[in-house]
Amino acid sequence: MTNDAPQPGEPSTKGIPTAKITAEQSRFSVESLSTRMWVVTAAALVLSIGLAVWNQKPAGPTITIHFEQGHGLRLGNSVQHRGIIVGEVMSVELSSDEESVAVKVELLAAAKKLARAGSEFWVVRPRVSLSKVTGLDTVVGARYIEVQPGPPDSDSQFVFDGLETPLSLADSDAVEIEIRFENGDGLSIGDEVRHRGIVVGEVTSVDLNDDLTGVVVKIRLLSSAVRLARTGSQFWVERPTVSAVEVRGLETLVGGRYIAVQPGPTDAALSTSFNGLAKAPAGELPEGGVEITLEASQRGGLHRGVPVLFRGEQVGHVIAVALASDATTVDARVWIDAAYRDLVRDNTRFWMNSGIDVSVGLDGLKLSADTLSSIIVGGVSLATPSQPGAKISTGHRFPCAAEADDEWLTWQARIPIGSDQITGGILLPVPVRASQRWQERRFGFRRDKQRSGWILPLSDGRLLGPADLLMPDGNAIEGTTKLEAAGETVEIPVANVTRLGSLAIFSHRFSSLDPESAFPAKRLAHSAEPVDCLIVTAGSESVLSVTSSRFRVEKSLTGASDSSDLNAVERWLIDPGVPLNADYHGACVVSRADGHVVGVLCVGDAGSRVSLMPKPPFPKKSGSK
Repeated sequence: MTNDAPQPGEPSTKGIPTAKITAEQSRFSVESLSTRMWVVTAAALVLSIGLAVWNQKPAGPTITIHFEQGHGLRLGNSVQHRGIIVGEVMSVELSSDEESVAVKVELLAAAKKLARAGSEFWVVRPRVSLSKVTGLDTVVGARYIEVQPGPPDSDSQFVFDGLETPLSLADSDAVEIEIRFENGDGLSIGDEVRHRGIVVGEVTSVDLNDDLTGVVVKIRLLSSAVRLARTGSQFWVERPTVSAVEVRGLETLVGGRYIAVQPGPTDAALSTSFNGLAKAPAGELPEGGVEITLEASQRGGLHRGVPVLFRGEQVGHVIAVALASDATTVDARVWIDAAYRDLVRDNTRFWMNSGIDVSVGLDGLKLSADTLSSIIVGGVSLATPSQPGAKISTGHRFPCAAEADDEWLTWQARIPIGSDQITGGILLPVPVRASQRWQERRFGFRRDKQRSGWILPLSDGRLLGPADLLMPDGNAIEGTTKLEAAGETVEIPVANVTRLGSLAIFSHRFSSLDPESAFPAKRLAHSAEPVDCLIVTAGSESVLSVTSSRFRVEKSLTGASDSSDLNAVERWLIDPGVPLNADYHGACVVSRADGHVVGVLCVGDAGSRVSLMPKPPFPKKSGSK
């Protein structure tokens, strides 16, 4: 029997429940937790390996590029083509001969074809020049190697010589050519090659030739410009040139010098070696002119580019000057523009503009000069006798006097001149300025009114122009309408006017006008569709060229003639963007293809329109209004 009674001095435990502990195992034991952690760790490891393998890019071939300088390249810098990473720098070391830097590059498998003969590599780095700024992205980012692939059919290659100067024009089909100059004229690697203002290549090297007597310049031409490198092509360094004769190349002051090219004959063979010019050639000559040769005892004012003048107006220029083959004279090649070639006859005389003519007499000191250029470098003038001789052909030779005879300055040859803007240099019409004046009655008072424009004298003794110039105004007081032109004032009898829609023909010949200058009536023509035209007022300097796309055909019955053959009037609406104003009212509209007058320009509040000549037959004199 157990005695549960408390012993003396011990607290009593009666009434307090007692916990009973059994030997049952806990659900989350230490051994179970340890097993689960190993499973998680193994799964994470497998996942990491899988991700690493999935992200691993397949490696391509390894190539070596030798540069003269390292240019700050480092391990891990990228290799790029067209802005896409195609490889990575694996090492940058000195070569075994310690004269270059060997850069090992591992290309991606997808870019393995870049490892082929003809591929070019260079380090992209900041470059600032007058002509361009490149590589600025490497100022804040890492430098990288750019690649230009070689020809697609070339063999594999794994060692390359890198370019020290970055290329600006990427073209796998570019062609390299060599040009020899006497002087470098400040050219540097990367300078552009241009034709008609378009960049067609770049300079890749500038070096002295082997005997140190000149400069050899190598350039790359884009594939689209390969035909520029043909036999007869001319290359020169464009640089600032300022003289009394010409001002050219000023853009090179802020944009850098460049090589310009003028291609040779279109059927010439391709070439890769050229001799450069010391200065720009005379340039392409326009069609239709004539080239002659002047013989002078001294060079005097004969210089390339100086003007050839007729009555102070430039009609041509000097192309080139050189000693004759026997050194007895100075020969100058002269170009006469197409519009003025008829001025030169076999009895024409030429003389040099001596610059400033100073004479002292009883009236004091007299000073005279033709033009600013003649003051500084001279020029050439010509005169043709009042009885012109036969026309000349290309190559005709003329003596060039030191000064003009007094008789030459009095000659008054009447020779029609043409326009170099029309095929064949056909004569342009010569309209004259005219004003119609009349009186209107307003509130019992008479008021003077006036309208001005151009009218064209015709060879048959009539005048062609807008109807509002050659017909009385509807509000005019009878008998007050007058036409003023060529220094004369005449009345406008309605019976002498034939109306052609918004045009009119007035039967009158001004006595002060030379009949030889009248426009042939047979050269008035109708044009069914818009054509390229010239808008002509007074003189060649006032000619405005307008293409056919600026016209739109408009048909209207308004203002049609009473003649049975004119059922409708065709007009061409002119694009508002063409710079025309009221001063062009009545101007002749001439077809550039054949020189025919196809209409007359009418300018009003509604805009500018070309009132077309009617269809043949051309109306004769009529009394219709």
